[in-house]
Order: sequence, then structure tokens, then C-alpha cells
Amino acid sequence: MEYPEDLCLEGMNALNELTGDAAPFDHTAAPKLSSELEDLIRATKYHTPANGTPKRKSSKMDYLFKITAPITPTILASAAILPTQPKIHQGQGEDGAATFCQVRDIDIPTIKKWLAEAYPTISPTLIPINIARKTLSPFYAYPTLGYDTTLPHRRPQNITPSDYQPAQNQFPVWYFFYDTLANPSQLSHLFNSPPDQHHTLYPAMIHSGKIRRWGGKYKALVDNPGTCVEGCAYEVVSQEQEDALRVYETAKYEVVRVEIMCRMDFRARFVRGLTFRFAGEEGELDEDEDEGDSESESDEEE
Repeated sequence: MEYPEDLCLEGMNALNELTGDAAPFDHTAAPKLSSELEDLIRATKYHTPANGTPKRKSSKMDYLFKITAPITPTILASAAILPTQPKIHQGQGEDGAATFCQVRDIDIPTIKKWLAEAYPTISPTLIPINIARKTLSPFYAYPTLGYDTTLPHRRPQNITPSDYQPAQNQFPVWYFFYDTLANPSQLSHLFNSPPDQHHTLYPAMIHSGKIRRWGGKYKALVDNPGTCVEGCAYEVVSQEQEDALRVYETAKYEVVRVEIMCRMDFRARFVRGLTFRFAGEEGELDEDEDEGDSESESDEEE
């Protein structure tokens, strides 16, 4: 296995434990990382500057924090004042079992400060995951394209399980694609599909969004109530497929809810689905120009 040149020894050991070939992941203790995520972590550079703040490629970057005794995921979440219990990943390698908590980049300064005070001898191992974030709330409409869930009149009064769909781990789930993902051959490549497997895309439209660009060429879907975007709808059937899509889009994007109007069998069908919204800063976007509401498949995506 090859590693980036700037990956420290502890980071290398952590990656060996997380993605090593010695034994399979323990499904009963924590979810297994998909092969797409394993490949991404292997290829991602490990970097923690001297000032204690991780290098940020995006405002939505997540990290894997290696749990070291006497710290546990519960202690980490409570003592570091994390908003929720972090998602846990477990692996088995040459050095035995290893546990990793998935944390947000904005929480890392708090974690480092807490460690410096409570466990000054522990040097944290943090591995960046350059993947589109997906944090769908079961209690709010957050995040929804073009819909500000922080407004008082949009806060829920009574909640039923069907109010906020799709759910975080719901499969199959419809996705709206508006760029190079709206191409069956690209999906076949990402999913490593056999030659005889076909991926059906349906003409579709969403509201409350607009296409802009960043980096001079990459398309970026942003909130814009009152306008619509045309593209394609595709039914993602598994976690593995979704992971491949999120890795492809990178942390420059985030998964958000959206209502999709699909055209199937010459009829319009409305489905609750998901799409990728730009997660960077306004200053990263090019000058706002009229991109139109139809999408091209010729642009290259990062």
C-alpha cells in the first residue's frame, strides 16, 4: 500500500488499522466503510498544522478521529461538547482493533483544546475525509434546497416519521443530477458496474435552485427560490452507490433534500429525493451569470 509523503507514522498506522487486509470489519460493532471510502482515505493527505487547526479544503470537511484509551466515543462527545454522538467506524489490523469517530472540521479546535487540558500526553490522529457531507435531520426539514429551516414559522410543531423524507439511511432513494453525473456511462464507471448493467436516468426538474460555477468550470447548485433547474433523476439503490457519488462530488458539496419532478412513461411524477448542493463559500463562486435551467454533460467534475 502506498501513502502520501506527508502522512505521519501514526497516521499510517491508523490507516493500516482502518483499511488493513488482516481481517474484515466488525459489522456488529460499527458500519463498514465502503471500498470507495477506503480508497479515498488511502489517497487523502494527512495534515495537522502546528497551530492545532486542521487544513481545510472546504467548510464541510469531516475527519476520522482515532480513539485512544482512556477516551471513548461517549467521553469524546460529552467532554468535547460535540452536538451529537459521533458516527463510529471500527476495523481490525496488525495492531489489533481500532475505533474511529467521524467528526466535523468545526469541532476539531474544541476537541484539541479539551485534549490539551484533560489528556495533554495524547496526540490526536485525524484523517480528513474529502466526501460530500450527508446529515439529514429526522426532526427538521434541514437541509432542504432553497428552504431556510431556521425561520420560526418553519419549525415543526408535531412530528411524524413521514414528515421529513428521505431519511438519513433510506434506500433506495431518488437523486437529482445536474452535471456529469447525469450520464449513464459515468455512473457505470463510478459504480464499477458490469458491462451488461444499465443505469436508467429520467428527465427531471427541481425548484428553488440555480446553477453557478466555481473554479471557472465546475457547476454548483445553490439556493435560489423562484427558479428551477433541469437535469436527470436516478434511483440510488445502496449505500455503496451513494458513497461512490459522495466521494466523487467531494466536500465541496453536501447532500440536501429536494422535491423532484420526474418524467416517466410520458407522465410527471413527484418524488422526495436528494441532490448535491454547493457547500463552499460565496467568494469561491464565479461572477453570477445566467446559466439557464438546462444542464450540459460535457463539463468535467472534480
